[in-house]
Amino acid sequence: MKKHKHKKEDKHILKQSEQSGQDVSDDTQSPQPVSSENPQTKLVDEWKEKYDDLFRQSQRLAADFQNYQKRTARQSEMTIQQTREDFARLLLPALDNFDHALEKGVEYSDVAAVLDGVKIVYDHLLGILNGAGLKKIEIQPGCPFDPSRHEALMQEESQVLPPQTIVRELACGYIMNERTLRPARVSVARAPIEPELTEKPSGDQAQIENSES
Repeated sequence: MKKHKHKKEDKHILKQSEQSGQDVSDDTQSPQPVSSENPQTKLVDEWKEKYDDLFRQSQRLAADFQNYQKRTARQSEMTIQQTREDFARLLLPALDNFDHALEKGVEYSDVAAVLDGVKIVYDHLLGILNGAGLKKIEIQPGCPFDPSRHEALMQEESQVLPPQTIVRELACGYIMNERTLRPARVSVARAPIEPELTEKPSGDQAQIENSES
C-alpha cells in the first residue's frame, strides 16, 4: 500500500513539474520583433510617390498640349488654304471674261464697243470683290482728312476748301470687313500763303535815303 501511494505521489510531482516547465518555457519565449521602419522614411516615400504621379500627369498634359498646338496649326493652315482657293475660284469667271475681251478686242474697230466690254468685265469683277466684303472708300471734295482711311500724297492751296480737307482723289482706296485694305491716296487742302506787305517809305525817309545815295 505504501509503495503504491508513493508511486501516485511521484506521478503527481512529475506531472506538476512538466506543467511548470511548460509554463516556464512559455514565459521565456522570445518577444515578437518590433518594426524598425522609421515614420519619417514612410512619409518621404509617400510624398515621393505623389510627386512621381504628378510628374507623370504633367508629362501627359504637356504631350497633349503639344499635339493640340500641332493639330490647331494644321487646321488653321488648311482653313487659310481653303479660303484662298474659294476666293480664286470666284475670280475665274472674271478672268475668263478678260480672256474673251482680249481675244475679241482685235476684231472690233469700234473703240466704244471695246470699252463697253471692259466695263462689263470690271463691273463683274467688282461685284465678286464686293461679295467678299471689299468696299471702295468714298471720297468727296471737302470731306475731312482721316489718316485711318486716307493717305496724303500732296497739298494744294485752296481758297474755297478749309485746310486739312480733301481736294481730290489720286488713287482709290478700299476697305474689307470694316478694315482698311488700302488707304485712298488724296491731295489735301492748305491755306494760301499771303504775300508779305512791304511798307513804302515816308516823304522824309525818302529824302534821307536819296541824300545818302
